[in-house]
Amino acid sequence: MGRLTRWLLAAALACAVGVIAADAAAAFDGFGTLEADSAYGQNITFEVSLDGGAPDELELLLRTPGSDAAFVVPVDASGTRASYVWNTAVDYVTPNTLVTYQWRAFDGDEVTVSDEATIRYDDDRPGLDWQSRQLGEATVHWYGDAEAQAVRFGELTALGVERGEERLGTTLAGPVDVFVYASRDAFFGALGPGAREWTGAAAFSEIRTIFMWNSAEAGSQAYLETAMVHEVTHIVFHDATDNPFHEPARWLNEGIATWSEAGDAGGDRAIVENEASGGGLFAFDAITEQFPIGERGGRLSYAQGTTMVDLIVDTYGPEALARMTAAYRDGASDEEALEAGTGIPADELYADYYASFGVEAPTPIEPEPIAPSNVDRPTAGEVDPGGVDPDAERPPDEGSPSEDGEPSGGGFDVGLIVLLAAASAAAGLAAVAVSRRAERRARS
Repeated sequence: MGRLTRWLLAAALACAVGVIAADAAAAFDGFGTLEADSAYGQNITFEVSLDGGAPDELELLLRTPGSDAAFVVPVDASGTRASYVWNTAVDYVTPNTLVTYQWRAFDGDEVTVSDEATIRYDDDRPGLDWQSRQLGEATVHWYGDAEAQAVRFGELTALGVERGEERLGTTLAGPVDVFVYASRDAFFGALGPGAREWTGAAAFSEIRTIFMWNSAEAGSQAYLETAMVHEVTHIVFHDATDNPFHEPARWLNEGIATWSEAGDAGGDRAIVENEASGGGLFAFDAITEQFPIGERGGRLSYAQGTTMVDLIVDTYGPEALARMTAAYRDGASDEEALEAGTGIPADELYADYYASFGVEAPTPIEPEPIAPSNVDRPTAGEVDPGGVDPDAERPPDEGSPSEDGEPSGGGFDVGLIVLLAAASAAAGLAAVAVSRRAERRARS
């Protein structure tokens, strides 16, 4: 028995040492190579090698321009490599977005973070063989035979930047990319879901990118060139008002961009005058976050923003715009920024605006009280009180004698106990027999 016991202990110890050695050999020891690749409209794939094996927990940290914090993705890891696939067919990502990523591992009490790396999410759809040319602060990208128009857009970008910097009292924070698309499908495929069907150009200020649709379907050449100046002004305005607290009023952003197209309100004044004498004007609070989706509401929102900017410039001078953007950079609210630019409270500025069109400032519409219900309710039926009928015959207890005098539920339990006892005894006898046989073999 002693030899058998010692042999079993030795075998168990050897197995334990082997397991410990294997665990030590597979212990996580840091990150190796970081890799990333993308296919537009399909996915972005991130991969990393794991020196020594997988950690207890692994995470991928993702950041895009303008995001306040990293997006943390738990990743399953085994072996010496790990990967994560971002499904951009479901979660839309704007082309030309620079994604910054980093891996983080938790192994025991230790936390290990990899170096940061980046991948630019390019629009690499078939047929888009991009060519590029840098013109001042702008890099224009085109494919096919659109070089001449792309260069013209680049020149207009430089002009728009120069005007915007002068009017808003700022300098561009970085270069601008302009992508020129030749077809509707390619253009709207870049803009992603939610793009308005009448869009011919779009600026994404966070990634400093403008997308243009260069086609007669999008509008005349004069319209496209005007749109180019409009969109680049959005990027200059973004740099001029950048702050960690909030976005400036939408009507002001669009108003300055539209006003900058020609340096005045143009035909927008007629739109406001017509609505003032008809359906009425919007309160500026109503168009601070978003514009209405409908054509009439959207057109009036742009027109009100443009004519308000025109009033501010005419009354308080063009320097008022620079004072407002400087206030935004310091964290001012919309009301504080307007007062910083004009010297009067925002409510007074709004009142002056509506008075210039001969109307009173809009007031909130009070909701109508909810009328009493006029629905005929069905007559309630008899209610079941629930509970147990006290007159019902009570069933016999499980342990009470049955009619034949035998326990109703105990026979099975006793048999089970006897069976278990017999099995235990047999196991004990078998153990004793094995022990004695081992002793006899040891003595011989």
